[in-house]
Amino acid sequence: MKKLIRKTYGVSRDKAIDIAMNTNCVSREVAEQYTDSELKEVLQLLGLKANF
Repeated sequence: MKKLIRKTYGVSRDKAIDIAMNTNCVSREVAEQYTDSELKEVLQLLGLKANF
């Protein structure tokens, strides 16, 4: 029996900002001020990996 392999997709910083905007219901200006670690937290919740 084969194991299922989940592919994790890398996300650029710009796309991570878009995702954070929609996930946290904030404006683009607020999301652009997020630190890298905050953006990585949002991506981790969705099972994505940061590529920045």
